[in-house]
Amino acid sequence: MPEFAYVARSKTGEIEKDTITAFNERAVAESLRARGFMPTMIKPAKRSIDLDKLLSNFHSIKLIDKIAFIKNLAVMTKAGLPVSRTLGLLSEQTNNKKFGGIIADIARQVESGTAMADAMQRYPNVFSPIFVSMVRVGEVSGNLDQNLLYLSDQMQRDYDLVSKARGAMTYPIIVVIALSLVGVLMFTFVLPKLTDTFKDFNVKLPIMTRVVIAIVDVFAHYGLFILPGLILFIAGFFYWRRTPTGKKVIHKFVLYSPVFSPIVIQLNTARFVRVFSSLIKSGMSIVEALEISSHVVGNIYYQRVIMDASSKVRIGSPLSSSFKKNPKLFSNLVVQMMEVGEESGTTDVVLSEVAEFYENEVEQQMKNLSSVIEPVIMMVVGIAVGILAVALISPIYSLTQSIG
Repeated sequence: MPEFAYVARSKTGEIEKDTITAFNERAVAESLRARGFMPTMIKPAKRSIDLDKLLSNFHSIKLIDKIAFIKNLAVMTKAGLPVSRTLGLLSEQTNNKKFGGIIADIARQVESGTAMADAMQRYPNVFSPIFVSMVRVGEVSGNLDQNLLYLSDQMQRDYDLVSKARGAMTYPIIVVIALSLVGVLMFTFVLPKLTDTFKDFNVKLPIMTRVVIAIVDVFAHYGLFILPGLILFIAGFFYWRRTPTGKKVIHKFVLYSPVFSPIVIQLNTARFVRVFSSLIKSGMSIVEALEISSHVVGNIYYQRVIMDASSKVRIGSPLSSSFKKNPKLFSNLVVQMMEVGEESGTTDVVLSEVAEFYENEVEQQMKNLSSVIEPVIMMVVGIAVGILAVALISPIYSLTQSIG
């Protein structure tokens, strides 16, 4: 939306000069009159280069910033403060300038009569469909403060869950990358000097040494191309994994991988069940809650099952029918608890307990994975170092034997 500069006078004669984002000048005038101001000048704002604003565009809005925002919004709304005033205060308190500007714009829109959910919906990269939907349901039902608390609790749990998963994988990934770089540098700059010496020996070199020399020769002649090629390969892989074909292959691989399958299944199940129960608790219909929950899970096969369940529930099928047909993705525990929730009318409560169970399972799996991966990495490094040591020492031993 374009930005307009305005000058307006209040009923008491105070002059206000500022800029506002709106669809057109008429919308600016209506917004000012709604606040009790009489506009005396409205014109498109001049687009000057604002260094702070330019730099703020490079700062992403972290999930932890959104959690803090929604928690404060819930508390201040529950205390009875008007939403527009609350948003204005929060826009000044946030340390993220980009996020503060977005909140300030939402505050202006709410003050001019726009629903907060509609104002948030104009920033899809900041506020997810779950975010907007729970706010919308809260505004319609009159339980905005309660829905905001549900939302903050769900976002906090989701943040903790993902943080634990990432934290468990950070150390192994860093170690593997560091070892790969060290290996490339050694084979390119260090080992060629040793292998050149072995080539001058008039003895038959062991097979292991000849293999190492062959590998070193490749790195010595093409080392300047190998490292950039490796970087391009990794970048191409990450690009490919975002394509529809890449997602299908990678997501199916992790689902059937003996190492990652339990973690991926439990993580996706926990996120889906937690969000789905929170949406139902907020007053949303089951069909809409399923559609929105499908955007939370990262695996496309989970998304398909959840969307299929949404379409079947829409025509009157039981909630558990689609999930029952996919035992690989959804365990008997989840299906049975859904059936219990449907029969008793306490689906949100029952699924909240299931979500807590799976969140604890994910945490335990992450601890087990870390304890398993670390010794495996050390063992692989030890084997690699041992092979190199044998390959480099064997020629020296052979030379000593021949001299003797």
